[in-house]
Amino acid sequence: MRNKKIVATSALVAAVGLTAAACSSSGSSGSGGSNGGTSAAYNAALTGVVNASTSQGNSVVYNESSSMDSIDPGNTYEAMAWDLVRTYDRTMLAFQQKPGAAGLQVVGDLATGLGTPSNGAKTWTYHIVPNAKFSDGTTITTADIKYAVERSNWGHEVLSNGPSYFKALVQDNTKYQGPYKDTNANDGVSGIETPNATTIVFNLTQPFADFDYLMTMSQTAPVERSKDKGATYYQNMVFSGAYQVQSYTPDKQLVIVPNPNFDAGSDPNGLHKVHAKKITLNFKVAATTVDQSVVHGQAQIDSGGRGVQTATQSQILSNPTLKANADDALNGFETYLAINTQLTPFTNIDCRKAVEWAVNKQQVQTVDGGAVGGGQIATTLLPTANTGYAQSDIYKTPAEQGDVDKAKQEVATCKAALGSAYNPSFAIASYSQSDDPKAVAAADVVQQNLNAIGFNVSIDQFPFSSLNSTYAGLPSYAQAHRIGMTVYAWGADFPTGYGYMDQILTKDGINQGGGTYDLSYWDDPTFDGYVNQALAETNASNRAADYAKADQYAMTQAVIVPLLYQTALLYRSPSATNVYFSEAYGMYDYAMIGSNN
Repeated sequence: MRNKKIVATSALVAAVGLTAAACSSSGSSGSGGSNGGTSAAYNAALTGVVNASTSQGNSVVYNESSSMDSIDPGNTYEAMAWDLVRTYDRTMLAFQQKPGAAGLQVVGDLATGLGTPSNGAKTWTYHIVPNAKFSDGTTITTADIKYAVERSNWGHEVLSNGPSYFKALVQDNTKYQGPYKDTNANDGVSGIETPNATTIVFNLTQPFADFDYLMTMSQTAPVERSKDKGATYYQNMVFSGAYQVQSYTPDKQLVIVPNPNFDAGSDPNGLHKVHAKKITLNFKVAATTVDQSVVHGQAQIDSGGRGVQTATQSQILSNPTLKANADDALNGFETYLAINTQLTPFTNIDCRKAVEWAVNKQQVQTVDGGAVGGGQIATTLLPTANTGYAQSDIYKTPAEQGDVDKAKQEVATCKAALGSAYNPSFAIASYSQSDDPKAVAAADVVQQNLNAIGFNVSIDQFPFSSLNSTYAGLPSYAQAHRIGMTVYAWGADFPTGYGYMDQILTKDGINQGGGTYDLSYWDDPTFDGYVNQALAETNASNRAADYAKADQYAMTQAVIVPLLYQTALLYRSPSATNVYFSEAYGMYDYAMIGSNN
């Protein structure tokens, strides 16, 4: 998932389910837990529920400096949106609403429970609750689930955001063209079967032990075919959650209110409760204004989830009263430098290794805010809490400050191998200053480090909303404008090695028409072999070991330079209730927050 944002954390998965360590905090109290709780204190929301409340409460206000790519659950690829969608829509499965590691455990939402695998984990069967309804009163059936998956995965010419895991995995013997090209309601992808209104079966092309995680994605939120208007569906959606959208003006404001037709009896795990009489999200608010609105109580949370600005961080950490309402969260995102393996000189591995040795990660950490609010220095592809993480540092340098001599040796080897094809001039892509000043600061450090070993580096800044679709993520643009590297951040779509690595290191993440997330433009059969071996493995420990091998192999090929395991200093208004940090989403759980104002 992209970082404005992005999702990464850890769990142990078996082919038939998922287990996670129980949370020791007094704030955990069942799937919908809001009893018990804990008092406000620094980092209290990392392990407990702060200001727990069972009342509906008052209005909640979120401010953020960016915006949402879409409120349509089938057309979004942002952590904040995936977190928020759960207020007004239901998915097949969901992460437990608990702080700590227990929040990574998957439970039933629309589905009665986890999937039943068969055929060597190539077939997955689910049953849904029989009495769930849309906000228009229509009963939700598995046909609505199937259609939601089809429109979001086979309709990318209309709904361009979001991953395409289902399309990559589900059998498609009829080469389905998607609902916007094939309007016959009787047609559909052959690998998804709905034998009755409460049963759905997914037939896959390969074993996929992580499949339950796909069922937590917003793409499984049901959609009525008759109500779908494609790209404009967001203007008049039908909802399945405890809330519904009252109004939405893109890039300006979203207002969410309780759904009067929601039946709590169809939600046995208590995942969908009304904690506020109204939720208002204001977009495109100046970053400093966002911080101060939360600090001074005009808003409950910064919904961007990226942490406060540097000046605000100093203000909070130096004031004990403010600090008691803050959490320094290792949020599962990783900042890294993607190296374009299709652009000379980085078609040569020695030039890529030169970059690995040259980058001063300590400088990057400093300009990004330090250990608090910036991150811990990263040495692996997978974040520390992700399934498959194994400690490793194959490009270790003193104090992680880089090694100029080793880097220059690699450049000399690369230059000799490429001969006249050697071209040391290229650009580093980053988000724009207004979207992400930390990305720009990191790019400045990398530019200085690489110029010092003989490269000729410029920096190109692009808007968050179009970096992947139009610039660094459009292969033709990246090649023509010599985008040799991109300062990027990523978190797992779900907390396994595959959930983190697939979209950023395989051909699944490369799109010739734009929307590329594999900004290294890397497609390697050996790497794919490690990942596929993991997906077919029913033993969780063996699967984690396979993911670790994939990570190690990618590092030996020098396709990504890990920079920081991100931390974010998050601030919660004292008026916010039911606040805890969600390990699954890398930010506070927006489906739980209320207000006592």
